[in-house]
Amino acid sequence: MLAAKVSGSTALFSDALEALVNVAASGLALYALIIGAKPADDEHHYGHAKAELLSAITTGALILLAAVLIFHRAVLALWHPEQLATLEGGLGLGLALNAAAGVMNAVWAAVLRRYGKQARSPALLADSQHLFSDVLTSIGIVAALLVVDWLRMPRLDPVIALLIAGQIAVMGWHTVKRSISGLLDEAPPPAVTERIHALVREYASGAIEAHDLRIRQAGHASFLEFHLVVPGEMTVNESHAICDRIEAALKQEMHGAIITIHVEPPEKAKNDGVLVP
Repeated sequence: MLAAKVSGSTALFSDALEALVNVAASGLALYALIIGAKPADDEHHYGHAKAELLSAITTGALILLAAVLIFHRAVLALWHPEQLATLEGGLGLGLALNAAAGVMNAVWAAVLRRYGKQARSPALLADSQHLFSDVLTSIGIVAALLVVDWLRMPRLDPVIALLIAGQIAVMGWHTVKRSISGLLDEAPPPAVTERIHALVREYASGAIEAHDLRIRQAGHASFLEFHLVVPGEMTVNESHAICDRIEAALKQEMHGAIITIHVEPPEKAKNDGVLVP
């Protein structure tokens, strides 16, 4: 905000507004991680992990709000242009401040992305993605304003802000859309499903087939369930041993996954899903 004030730049104001959204998004992410880490209880049998998805949706909504505010400011600047400071004056200082903030954002975004991937946290990954976008925006703004000063065309400043508004609006929409998919228990990508099928097929030796496989993701937690058809003469202990093998293999791939296997007799076979050789 100081960079925008000393330079009079609408583009730098737009970057500052996006940075304020980053602060709010980080606070939401922290709160969501604290709530999401709580174990399951009598009122929440599947835990609290979806709090992270709600946080990511709110972050996306804040990004969209920032885009609207930037658009409003840019349109006003086009209709009522203000004098943009020169590079030797306030613009140079504003760009230097903005560049320094961009470097700090880049470092912090990399840290969040690393730990977000390790923890499979939608909240941290959404925050990291937003910060990376802010870094790219800052780089573009610095370069564009240098060109604006060189060409002596201050009216390009609000035009740059309009472009930024459009870019972050798209990012906000994608963040909201991706998080809503998680809340609606959207199926995982085909590659994930095929990998699970392969593991079940490999470690279900002695069974006949596995069908009705369903997977859902709630923040960092994964829930997987399916029906396992076994020979009628197989004992409970033998079928349980097969289930243990499958669960151990799946949990190597899906850390922290909650797996439910329903054992069925041969007459329940559907001859589809995962056929065990």
